[in-house]
Amino acid sequence: MRHILKNFLLLVMITAGVISTKAFAQQSYEISGKPEMKVSGTSTLHDWDMVSSKAEGTASLRISAGKVTSISSARFSMPVASLKSGKGQMDNNAYKALKESDHPNISFTLLEANQDGGNDWKATGRLQIAGETRTVPFQLSVSPDGNEIRVNGSAQIKLTDFEVDPPTAVFGTIKTGDEMTITIDLNLNPVN
Repeated sequence: MRHILKNFLLLVMITAGVISTKAFAQQSYEISGKPEMKVSGTSTLHDWDMVSSKAEGTASLRISAGKVTSISSARFSMPVASLKSGKGQMDNNAYKALKESDHPNISFTLLEANQDGGNDWKATGRLQIAGETRTVPFQLSVSPDGNEIRVNGSAQIKLTDFEVDPPTAVFGTIKTGDEMTITIDLNLNPVN
């Protein structure tokens, strides 16, 4: 009887160890569904948005007690040509300004992520636009939703920081502002 009890306790301890290791282990995720990446700005004519629903990327996260407790890595990439404003000429001007033929993707690689209370995070990473890379901070909300992780947030940038001349139209009479907001809204699914 004592031998059976001892084996049972050993089995319980091993099972608890395996469960706790899984609960605190990093899990790999990838972008799923239709992510929304939006670039918003101003011009001398009107405010504008360009939206893409094409992105790929991965992240490594740890979840504990229903919350994301650490983000150890993240990489995302979006084709420049997938950004659409609904105005063909504006899209073409943007692709030219962003040097799409030489640098077809906008990418982000996480350097550091710190929890800022609840589901809020401050994430700093290397953003590459038009072949130029700069360190940019993002304000994010990162929250579990079933098996998925929902990520949304934004960052403020200046085109000239990336050696991009703000696009113009109609012989320079319409000028795009230098400041832009990049907004992301996406779901991450676990990689099996």
